[in-house]
Amino acid sequence: MVQLIIRIEIMKWSELKRIAERNGWYLYKNGGKHDIYRHKDKDYPIEIERHDSHEIKPGLYYKLKKQIGF
Repeated sequence: MVQLIIRIEIMKWSELKRIAERNGWYLYKNGGKHDIYRHKDKDYPIEIERHDSHEIKPGLYYKLKKQIGF
């Protein structure tokens, strides 16, 4: 019998902002419900919601984690 263990990481938007800023991302502009961040070495922006105390959904978390590079 094989067991598959899936680990889902849970993170809040405020934590993700701090990690992004530590990895060189800076606030480029404020959108309606999102903050737009840029990085001097990347050619794409990332959008981070302003719902600081809410948790990020797993699929979006893994997408942003990959883009931010942590």
